[in-house]
Amino acid sequence: MSADLQDTRILRYDGLVHVALPSGAHYPLFKLASGCNYRIDVLCKEIDVSPRHFRRIFSREIGVCPKQWLKSERMVYARNLLRSGMPIKEVSERLGFRTQKDFYREFRKCYNISPSEFRNLETGRVMERLQQGV
Repeated sequence: MSADLQDTRILRYDGLVHVALPSGAHYPLFKLASGCNYRIDVLCKEIDVSPRHFRRIFSREIGVCPKQWLKSERMVYARNLLRSGMPIKEVSERLGFRTQKDFYREFRKCYNISPSEFRNLETGRVMERLQQGV
C-alpha cells in the first residue's frame, strides 16, 4: 500500500461520517455509500483503498465496523424514502436489495416492524397532525 493510500482518513464532521482523501477533498460517506449500493467493496474502489484498510481505519475512528454502519445508514434512508411515499418495491430496488423479501426482512430486523406497517404509522401521524392543524 502506498503512503498516499495510508493518508485516507475517516472522520466525523458536521455530525456526519466523512472520508478525507489524500488530495485534501472530503465527502460525506453516506452519499458515497448510496452511490455504491451500500457495498463496501464498491465503496473501497471508489475511494481507492483496500477493504481491509478501510475496515481498519473506519473501526478505529468511528467505533463500529463499516458493515454495521452501512446497514444502519441504509435503513435510515429506507425510512426517509418510505415517508416520502415511494413504493416499497422501488425503495428495495433503490437501496440495492436483491429481492423485496430481503428488504422486508432487514427492515423488520432493524425496526421490529414491516415497511408497510411503518408507512401506515407514518401516514397516520401525518393525518393526525393535519387534523390538529399543526
